[in-house]
Amino acid sequence: MNLREKTSAMHPGSLFRKITCVVVLGVLAISAFTLVAARNMTRQGYIETMNYSNRQIMAMVQAKMEAMNDRITDVELTINNSWAFSQYLKTEPENPRTFTLVYDMIKQLDTVKPDTFYDVAVVGLNEQSYVSNQSSLSISVKELLGSRITQEAREHPNRILYRYVPQGITKNSKGSSAFIALKALASPGSQAVYGFVYVVMTQRDLQAFFDNLGNSTNNLMLLDESGTVVSSPNHSLVGQKDEELKQIIRDMDSHKENSRYTTLQNKPVLMLTRTMPRWNLHIVSAFDYIRALNEMQGSAYILLVCLAVTALVLAAVFIFISQITRPINKLVHTMDKVTEKGLPDHVEVIQGGYEVQQLSKAFHIMIEHLNRYMRQLIELEREKRRMEIHTLQMQINPHFIYNTLTSIKWLIWQKDSEKAIRSIDTFSMLLHSTIGGSRSLIPASEEVENLKNYIFLQKIRFGQQIQANIYLSPSASGCQIPKLLLQPFLENSFFHAFADRKRGVISVLIDCHNESLCCEIIDDGVGMPQSKADRLLTARPDEDSYSIGIRNVNARVHLLFGERYGVKIFSEPGHGTSVKVTLPVIRKGSDTSE
Repeated sequence: MNLREKTSAMHPGSLFRKITCVVVLGVLAISAFTLVAARNMTRQGYIETMNYSNRQIMAMVQAKMEAMNDRITDVELTINNSWAFSQYLKTEPENPRTFTLVYDMIKQLDTVKPDTFYDVAVVGLNEQSYVSNQSSLSISVKELLGSRITQEAREHPNRILYRYVPQGITKNSKGSSAFIALKALASPGSQAVYGFVYVVMTQRDLQAFFDNLGNSTNNLMLLDESGTVVSSPNHSLVGQKDEELKQIIRDMDSHKENSRYTTLQNKPVLMLTRTMPRWNLHIVSAFDYIRALNEMQGSAYILLVCLAVTALVLAAVFIFISQITRPINKLVHTMDKVTEKGLPDHVEVIQGGYEVQQLSKAFHIMIEHLNRYMRQLIELEREKRRMEIHTLQMQINPHFIYNTLTSIKWLIWQKDSEKAIRSIDTFSMLLHSTIGGSRSLIPASEEVENLKNYIFLQKIRFGQQIQANIYLSPSASGCQIPKLLLQPFLENSFFHAFADRKRGVISVLIDCHNESLCCEIIDDGVGMPQSKADRLLTARPDEDSYSIGIRNVNARVHLLFGERYGVKIFSEPGHGTSVKVTLPVIRKGSDTSE
């Protein structure tokens, strides 16, 4: 960077200084706010966040358990309604059909039991038994039939009961407490009980519902109606009866509360509960928020991290801004030379960011075209070329350029540098497309890009009140189309269709139909009588200046492709206007240049 470029970069009004000041102040403000917010995080805000998180965890546990209850219900009802199980549990052990019955039992049970499922034990009053998963009972049939949980099931033959037991009843659950879903098996008519079915869930099975969701400050547990902890990630609590916790849960239930600040074992906790009637359980979360707040402290660490991040961000921002503004300053220096010494024969394209390269290319092309057009100013062009130049002049007229530059000036005054740069880039690309190149036909995709640039510049003026949508079918993307053919219709829609309305929609549709390329511009504006729409294609300039661009487009189409193709306008007052331009389908390679 030479001395002049450095001076330009350090000018009080330079983009480098403005961006640097804004970004540095923004980074410092954000860092300060982050530090203050981190150090002054309120106790209640943190607790409410954890409260919401714990509620979500409990909802997940409940959803899993409710889904499993449905599976258990299917298994037990299938067994209850099974003829094979009924016969097996009613006949004598020496029955020669026992083997067949067991086979039918396994087959029926496999239809409803997932591959990975808990032990299912079936015991009959005839003292015959069956256990799934290739397991067996760990206690005698008589002991199981005489147990308290079996007697409860006998007293409620139509219900599925969930009960905690200190020891499992199958070999797979032996040596660990378990939770059993059991149901009495009764004959449909007499309701006489002939056996019982037990679904045995070990502590490992119950822990699967929690999925390690508890932590040192959030004690999750399953509590039955007697106050016994059925399951918890904290294994030391399983099987214990907590009368204090039981009383708190009962009091919360009586007041229909699902959360409460209370004291448990002389510790302040936030207690959350969810009731699962079908399981006869409560999901309980005892959140030790005092311990959580103590573990959260770390102001010195937060300060150190904030300072380190701020320093790194500032260094990166300074380098980044310098890289962005250096080619811009070089471009400004080149433009100053043009202002001082006049148009050169050649301008070097400056390498930099995408926007700078586009501006530099546009400036380079503009200088070359200005030189060429100055030399060719006295030459006459054929009628088709004069019409095309006239049409292009109508597209980008001084009024539009003035409004666009005024809008860009307003953006810069508002310090919206990013949008201002994008607007300049878009405007330069539109100028580039208008005055650059010798092709009379361009791909439809390129025409769409020109329309998007035009729409972007119009929205600087109109804001978001008018929405413009462009639909280009893949089959029409490569079709050749006269350059800036559709811009006059889009301009008329912006300036005339919504004169009495604050909002509106403009749609541009480009698609192939047979051997024709159809382009439609549709708006939902004020519309006009059809007679007036027809006159727009035939009116003289002194009759209606609004129709100049429309007539020029129609004349270009006729001149290029013949009378078969052209422009048609359909409109109705209050229902908008539709302009249809029909062209032949011309692919790349068949382009006819002037």
